[in-house]
Amino acid sequence: MACNSKEAKEDKSGKAVTPMTETKNKIKAKQERTPIEAFKKGFTAQQLKEFRANYTLPYLLSGGDASVWWSMRTSEVMQTAILPVRQPNMPLEENLNSEVGKIKANTKHFGTLSLDEFMVHPESYAAAFIVIHKGQVVYETYPGMNPWDSHVWMSSAKPIASLVVDLLIEEGKIDQEKTMGDHMPEFRDTGWADIKVIDVLDMTPGLNSEENDETRADPNSIASRLFLAEFGIEYNGKHEAVVDVLKDAKPVGPPGTKLEYGSPTTEMLVLLCEAVTGDPFAQLVSQKIWSKVGADAPLNLHLSPGGVAATHGVVSSRLRDFARFGMLYTPSWKKISTEQIVTTDIIERIRNGVRGRDFFRNGFDGPVFVSRLNNDDVISNSRQWDGVWEDGDIWKSGLQSQAIYVSPDRDLVIAAFSTNAPDDSIHRFLRPIATSGLFDE
Repeated sequence: MACNSKEAKEDKSGKAVTPMTETKNKIKAKQERTPIEAFKKGFTAQQLKEFRANYTLPYLLSGGDASVWWSMRTSEVMQTAILPVRQPNMPLEENLNSEVGKIKANTKHFGTLSLDEFMVHPESYAAAFIVIHKGQVVYETYPGMNPWDSHVWMSSAKPIASLVVDLLIEEGKIDQEKTMGDHMPEFRDTGWADIKVIDVLDMTPGLNSEENDETRADPNSIASRLFLAEFGIEYNGKHEAVVDVLKDAKPVGPPGTKLEYGSPTTEMLVLLCEAVTGDPFAQLVSQKIWSKVGADAPLNLHLSPGGVAATHGVVSSRLRDFARFGMLYTPSWKKISTEQIVTTDIIERIRNGVRGRDFFRNGFDGPVFVSRLNNDDVISNSRQWDGVWEDGDIWKSGLQSQAIYVSPDRDLVIAAFSTNAPDDSIHRFLRPIATSGLFDE
């Protein structure tokens, strides 16, 4: 997501070509994608040798074969906090409904397809998809991975950070109306000092921490430097620490005026939780969330070389356990957890915290999310979730087309893994599934 060259070139039309774009074009020209189902058998020693030899962010995150490897073998690449299953397994019941697979969406590049058709389309690179209603699996398919494989959540993991913050709010350890500086003495001389916690939760800090086309292409941006630090890749000849990168963020405008989507805000929430408790973030997630879930397998929080949990996206698990996280926000939480973790108050804070359509659409990523969904009914983001609708449904997406969609009132969860950077049409099936009428009382 960044590279070390600071120079920008021009193509024949005179249009600027950033170093990021140039690298992606070279990778695209070089790579011929393997059908994703082939990787259900694993990876060859030669493939691993090539993937490791080309270890750069654009290469790993370009949506090619290396991305499939990194997505499903993240713990082989990065330090990992393994959160064990500490409760007896709570298996999910199955009540499969073939009508779900017939639901159609207008995809970006493949025309109108049913979900079944899309999942096996050779260019969708969809890995897995699950729909759970009232605690029962009604649809499940694994065209590009095995049910026992772990897969990275990408930015769909961001609500983990907001949930831990909300749990600490309920314990009285965080006040969302106070500033980051109030809670974090180490950041009182930085650009984060006077930003309210709620503005960090809603990704509107007024700092140069935003992720957009410009900052993702700029190797000197806070976002790019954060990713390099997390992946252990040098910036200007040295390895930076995540905390030092975040301290360099500078004000660019008043907080609270527009959506300024950025992974640095999520990492500030991670550090906030550690500051007010004195505990590592992975330990907090284990104690407050995962230790109470009757999961199928451990939850993996992947760490920077300095040990900071990259919770903005580098979290991995099996698909059913990804969906179990979503179930914590539904009435079926009792089918997968020993206690209610996500309270009614937490859900209401998400739903009532939306700042409005103008706020959402004035930012760079708001219109991107509307296009990704092919749905203009979404109101706004809230508390690290990408979208909230009038009916109270919530949704979070991740790079290369990961998705978690929760309808608390319908008691419905949809989760998906894939490895497709150019086409994120998998999200276009989420809202049609939820509003299909199949899951209404």
